[in-house]
Formats: sequence, C-alpha cells, structure tokens
Amino acid sequence: MPETAPPPPPPGWQNTDPSTLPEFLRNLPPCPDVSQYPQFPDDKQPSFGGYGTGEARQVTRILENAGISCCICGVGALIYYGAARVRSDWEICVPSELKDSAVALLKSENYIDQYISLPPWPFTGLGSLSHTYTRFKSTGVSFYFVLVPSKDIHLPCEPQNFQRSHNDLPFPKLNLLIQSFLETNDHVSLADVIDGSNVSEKWGVENLDLEGEVDLEWAEWKNRIIRQEAGGGPCFGLNPIKHVEKRWLWEFMVRNKGGRRGWTQPTELFATRFRLHGDSDPWLEERDSC
Repeated sequence: MPETAPPPPPPGWQNTDPSTLPEFLRNLPPCPDVSQYPQFPDDKQPSFGGYGTGEARQVTRILENAGISCCICGVGALIYYGAARVRSDWEICVPSELKDSAVALLKSENYIDQYISLPPWPFTGLGSLSHTYTRFKSTGVSFYFVLVPSKDIHLPCEPQNFQRSHNDLPFPKLNLLIQSFLETNDHVSLADVIDGSNVSEKWGVENLDLEGEVDLEWAEWKNRIIRQEAGGGPCFGLNPIKHVEKRWLWEFMVRNKGGRRGWTQPTELFATRFRLHGDSDPWLEERDSC
C-alpha cells in the first residue's frame, strides 16, 4: 500500500487572522528575517571545550589594558554564581560613558585581524536593548560577544566591585549583582542568582540595600530608549513600572527557593533547583565555563 504524506501541521498563531488573537499577540512585531545575517560555517570551536572562556579573557584584558574597566554580566555572571543557564553570546559590561570608546578600540587597526564587527542580533529581549548593540566575533572562531553599557543593567562597573574567577575573568561581586536585579525588578535573574548562590534571607539583610522601592526612574529611562529604538513601532517587553518595596521583593524571592524546585529535585537532595545540600559554592571551584 503506498505511503501517504502526513497532514500539514496546523498554522501557527503568526499566520492567523490578527483580529482573532488576544491583544498582546496582535501587537507583537514581526519575526526578524535572519537569512541574510553573516554566517561562518568554517569557524573553529572556542577554547575551554567550546565555552570560549579564553577568548573572553582576551577581550577583557584588551579593555583593561586600555584603561576601560569591564566585567562579565548577564547569563555569564549567572553561570558563575551557579545558575544552570545556557549562554550564546558573552556579555561584557563597560562603563556607559566609555562604551563608544570600547567599541572603537575593538574596531581599530590594532585588532582588525582579531575581531569582526557584526550588525546587532535583531531579536529583542524582555526589557533589553541587546538588539541595539554591535555584535563582535573572533576571527575564525565561533566566539561571539557584545559590550553592554553599565547603565543599561544598573550595575556599577568599577574595578573595586569585581572579583576574579580561577580563569582570571572579572565578575561583579555577588551583592552588587543581586542589588542590580532588585533595583531593576528583574524577577527571572533574581530567582536564578538566588537559587544558584543559595544565599539566605539573613545574608540579604546584611549585604543588600533593602530600603525603599525598586528604581522606577531607571525603568522609565530605559523604556524611553526602547521606544525610541522602535521608531514608533510596537514595543514588546518593556520594563515594569510598578511600585515594589525592595525588602518585600527580596523576602518573597528568597523564601520561595524551595517552591522553584521541580519534581526531579527532591527536597532531601536539593537545597535549591541548582544546588545540592552541602555542596561548595560554584564560584570557588575551577570551571571551564568561567
């Protein structure tokens, strides 16, 4: 009996009559076309088993030698503090006032053979300006990174606020990283760093500024930039403008560590979804990923 082709899959919501969709789906921007984005199929694998830690260290040393302080931020910092996240591009924070100088340095003749500058990756993140950043890659190596202005993530990018990994990469100190997530009301990153570091409620009282509300002035500033970049088009994932007490947010997030464990992480074995009872702090261990 001849085989028959399976029926075509049902159309996705993107192809549905917009008038039949919920309002939040009607206003989404179209999916970017990345078919013409530069591809490098012959690139070698990055160092440290594909993590790219050696290449990241080289970039931070170039910046530091030029007097530009920098640290690993975003997903890279969450991984350093124990979160089980997957990193695509490395994110390197630089002082906002030196961001243009840092970009110009990596594009200069001194490094034209080492780095290729690419258009920004067009996909927008929630409350993020990552789709506006110049994207860099190492020549001949599948290592990609962006430079993130410190104001964009509410992080003081100064050497006294960093600590070094075993592979000599600068990372923000834990209290400053968590403080930035509190100020920006970033629940996802806050949950990840709490569950990765397994800090206690008392630790937060002793090491964080819990007085007052999250920084709504910062959220309004960043939303204005996001709207400007959208050029009057639809904006997806603006930062929340909501009055939230930092102490309440800290207590709520840290007291719910257990509730974020899944069924594969039994209480008798797991302190959090990322940490076993009695294990050592991840940032004290030598790891290829950071």
